[in-house]
Amino acid sequence: MIFPLAGRSGALFGRSQKGSRGGSRQPALRGSQSSHAQVRAVTIAPSSEAVVGRGAELDAIKQFFDASLERPRALLLEGEVGIGKTTLLAAAHQEARRRGWQVLGCAPAAAEAQLGFAALTDAFGEVLDSELTTLPEPQRAALLGAVSRVGTDVDRLAVSVAVLNLLRGLARSSPVALVVDDLQWLDQPSARAFSFALRRLTSEPVAVIASRREGESLPSAFEEAVRTIGLSRLPVRALSPGAIARIVRVQLSVSFSRPVLLRIYGAAGGNPFFALELARAAAEAAERGEAVAIPESLRELVRIRLAVLPHETRTALLIVAALGQPRSSVMAAAIEDWEKAVAPAVDASVLELVGGRVRFTHPLLGSVVYADAPEHRRRSVHRALADVADEAEQQGWHLALATERPNELVAAQVANAAVAAAARGAPETAAELAEQARRLTPLSRLDLRETRALDAAAYAWSAGDAKRSETMLLELIASLPPSPVRAAARQLLVKIVDDVEETLALLDLALEDAEGAPAAEASVLNLRARQRQWAGDFAGAIADAQAAAKHAAAAGSTAELAVALGREAHARVFAGEPVPHELLERAVVLERSLDERIPVGESPTRVRGVCALWDDDLEASFGLLASIDRQAQARSESWRAIVLHTLAEVELRRGRTAAALNAVEEATEIADYWGVVHAEAAVLSTAALVKATVGDVDEARRAAERALELMRPVGYDVIVGSAERALGFLELSLGDAAAAHAILEPLIARSGLGHPTAEAAAPDEIEALLGLGRIAHAQALLATFAAQAERTRRPRASAAVARSAALVTAARDDLDAALEHADHAVVLAAASEPFERGRALLVLGLVRRRAKRRRAAREALEGALSVFDTLPAPLWAQRARSELERIGGRRGSPGELTPSERRVADLVLAGK
Repeated sequence: MIFPLAGRSGALFGRSQKGSRGGSRQPALRGSQSSHAQVRAVTIAPSSEAVVGRGAELDAIKQFFDASLERPRALLLEGEVGIGKTTLLAAAHQEARRRGWQVLGCAPAAAEAQLGFAALTDAFGEVLDSELTTLPEPQRAALLGAVSRVGTDVDRLAVSVAVLNLLRGLARSSPVALVVDDLQWLDQPSARAFSFALRRLTSEPVAVIASRREGESLPSAFEEAVRTIGLSRLPVRALSPGAIARIVRVQLSVSFSRPVLLRIYGAAGGNPFFALELARAAAEAAERGEAVAIPESLRELVRIRLAVLPHETRTALLIVAALGQPRSSVMAAAIEDWEKAVAPAVDASVLELVGGRVRFTHPLLGSVVYADAPEHRRRSVHRALADVADEAEQQGWHLALATERPNELVAAQVANAAVAAAARGAPETAAELAEQARRLTPLSRLDLRETRALDAAAYAWSAGDAKRSETMLLELIASLPPSPVRAAARQLLVKIVDDVEETLALLDLALEDAEGAPAAEASVLNLRARQRQWAGDFAGAIADAQAAAKHAAAAGSTAELAVALGREAHARVFAGEPVPHELLERAVVLERSLDERIPVGESPTRVRGVCALWDDDLEASFGLLASIDRQAQARSESWRAIVLHTLAEVELRRGRTAAALNAVEEATEIADYWGVVHAEAAVLSTAALVKATVGDVDEARRAAERALELMRPVGYDVIVGSAERALGFLELSLGDAAAAHAILEPLIARSGLGHPTAEAAAPDEIEALLGLGRIAHAQALLATFAAQAERTRRPRASAAVARSAALVTAARDDLDAALEHADHAVVLAAASEPFERGRALLVLGLVRRRAKRRRAAREALEGALSVFDTLPAPLWAQRARSELERIGGRRGSPGELTPSERRVADLVLAGK
């Protein structure tokens, strides 16, 4: 970040100074070697000692830096236009440099607020080349795509994670100061990336110091993030008369009588920029022998100052105002002999050249230039700038601003710019461009107007602005007759509405809108099948999926047909049927025949991976889901969170608890970033199961209860069941049979044992009932469970039936039968599922102990303990230890395995 030399209007003492747009986007400035000597680059920052009348503020900034050594903090300078916020930021910049800090600076401009990642590019411009190599390839590629504006399918989450890792990496070498001038103009994609990173910093020495113009709002995500790390506010107030007098004397080299100075001070209200402008006008009036007139407003004063500049210079000023802070190469393309055109403005301290960019010395100057220009002149300038813009987004913006009446050629170009912005990971920018494209689409092309309005709403939703997207969709739906577009709008609205019943009502209406358009009907029915499945209406989901398949076949839509077949297979398994392998195979074959991939959330291959998990084919499930996860990562799909949460359960059952924890952590981060509530809850339910297994009781309980809090009110019964299953398992693991039963009994009663989640919960409920002495109830549930296991013939369920039968018969004192069931359970418990084998060995040891077979009991219990300690599953390891203690004899310290136990554990975890 580069600041102006002394000697320019207010450069040191009170006018707002803008930071440079540093980095790789800045070509060398031709003007530095021009014959126009007055057009020169400025490269020196003011020292804090040169700042007049701001001792208290400078002390506060130094104290802020001291405090930021301990943990991340934020300081926001707030004040009116021209009060001196940027001067203080410049001093803060130099203070950080003096302390040996790494400074990342950006100065957003109003004209660039709609350009995605503009501020991010500037902030990291000077360090990007050296730091990129420290990032993993996906993050490196995403960040390069974002800042170069040439990437496609940019992973927005990867960009945000890259920013986080860059900040952490830099902070390991030295403290980091992120300096943002005019925070109110920070572009939304940059705000999102910075916000993500700041919320996740913990003890890193990162200081955020920014300025905000009084009365302007901040990007909400950024404001929330800085509040999270600790936000302090520093009001920048009016200067004293003495400070104003000194600024005028030093900056303008003029002296006024005390009455005139007091008049200037009173009119300026202690605002240094206003005071300098008034003093300059007064000095010029005095030279002409005229009376000193005090304008009523700062804007009026600025207009007077600009009016004396040559016509070609004022034209150049309008171009700069339309661009924000243009590169010198853009100015050269837009204006012949641009350096000559801007020289008078540079001499008058209206413009300055910094780091290869041309900018106003104060943003108020640019806003007055642009606001006062006639509409036709602004359009003319934007039309010319569209011809020289070197980026699709910039060209799209200038075309939109240059065009008043509908024009399909222009609308198409602007729509293409929206597509480019979305592909580059800037959906906020894409939404704005798509709205402009809709505005410019002729009424004679209603089809395109509707499609572009729908695109704008979709981009807004992708950007996380659900409220704006909902407003746009409701307006679009109200304006349309029944049609496939209106059906599509209702389908998009389903993503925003949380309540399942509301989504089903929307889809009923969407189906009416789509009547007579088979492809649209298939799409609506597929989505309704999904929502019915979430709600626990599996018969309805199957019926909708079958109807969707018929419509898709009639329309010749291979993609919708593949989705429908996969959806039917999924729902059938949820309904308690065996996995329909032929149906799934047909769906996957169709999917593979497509040129374009089906979104991960609807992919039959993903469904096949989930069904393989329920079929206990863990290796097949892992292979399919890992492949889908790679595709989702490459395409930046939010549904990757759902893939990862299923992978976490696969890894847990494979005995790879560390991998399961990693998958849950990554899925949580993705779900939190994308803000899809039911995805967040699904991930939380799996996190609860994984955390309960590894003994993280508090986190397991928090995750399960949060999932229930999110999903119970909105009717996502499947996710509610998963969270209840995890919470019931946790209570059983803690030995609280009553608490486990209170959770699991209603789950099983509501879902029926055909549901995979209820089936998984059944053995835990049987154990809880036995713990409460309710043997008859446990036996009745066991009979139902055994019948369901016989129907599906899943190995895990069969092993759990045998284990449960051992416990029930032991409770009835039929120890011979209990021993037979327990031995059978150990045989059935697949070696590929260590935890299930550990539970089977634990039951075998318990039954053998009751049968007075102490040595055999010890052997089984030590085998169980070795498995639980190795996983680790500490709550269950403690159970095994307690049983061993009941047998008696010496045992090593907790967690210590004997050589024989270690061999057993290694064999189990190796799948032998």
